[in-house]
Amino acid sequence: MRKTDRILNRAEGCLLGLATGDALGAPVEGSSDVEIRNRFGMLTEMVGGGWLNLRPGETTDDTAQTRIMTESIVCCGGFDADDIAYRFAEWFRTDGKGVGKHTSRVLSLIAVGEDWEQAALETQAQNPDSSGNGSLMRCAPVALLEHKNLARLVKNSRLSSRITHQHPDCQWSCVFLNLLIVELLNGHERFEAFQLATDKYNDNSDAAPEVLRRSLSALSEKSIDELSPTAYVLDTLECSLWSWLHHFSFEEALVAAVNLGGDADTIGAITGALAGCSNGAGSIPNRWLVHIQNARSLRKLAEAIVNIS
Repeated sequence: MRKTDRILNRAEGCLLGLATGDALGAPVEGSSDVEIRNRFGMLTEMVGGGWLNLRPGETTDDTAQTRIMTESIVCCGGFDADDIAYRFAEWFRTDGKGVGKHTSRVLSLIAVGEDWEQAALETQAQNPDSSGNGSLMRCAPVALLEHKNLARLVKNSRLSSRITHQHPDCQWSCVFLNLLIVELLNGHERFEAFQLATDKYNDNSDAAPEVLRRSLSALSEKSIDELSPTAYVLDTLECSLWSWLHHFSFEEALVAAVNLGGDADTIGAITGALAGCSNGAGSIPNRWLVHIQNARSLRKLAEAIVNIS
């Protein structure tokens, strides 16, 4: 496969995998792994329902914000935080299905005309320790855009988080995930890509050390009972990396991720982005993909964004 074809295939896999993981996990968001086992045995199909009363294959704010960011990048020909923040606020005003409390507070302020950075800083100041996964779930488009420019990737990954999530752990989790996605786009296999991403992360003197520690923890042979599938950004990062690193196929990784329970849609979305990027778009089971209503537009956006750089 030619390099350009490989990158496009993996970029498509990244966005489609994210949407698929979001849709598979959303109906069990907030459920424990025990509750999922009692209801499904093992959740392996698009079932719909959940607290948002979703249709089978319907996605949530994870996919919506990822799509909005990608559309902004394609429209602007690059990363424009002002445009992304405006688009987020417009989406929040008219839809906003599934959006978390922290993001909701920020976007509510932006929607009434406040500058996005001031809105994000005010919200963070109200709860300085707030470090949810709401920016990590949507940061992948930055990797697709900046896969040829490491300095811009680090800068814009952090900036993409700061639009709503100012905490350093949130910013640097986005950096680590995007460094990893870039190595996958470049053709490296899982563990080689992980090591390369780790090395490049360490090159940043101001990087948050706990992000790397929790990422490395995902390499260990932990049991499900040792994982914490919460919406805290480092828990989500570790659970997603663990699901992806310890399961070979796209389907195995995603089933493992969403059956952890907790914030299953976001853990599923991030795991899906990684598994789709490492295994390519063709690795996503068609029985899942046929339910993703925006799959065609995500394919087109993947092609458009990788062609910018």
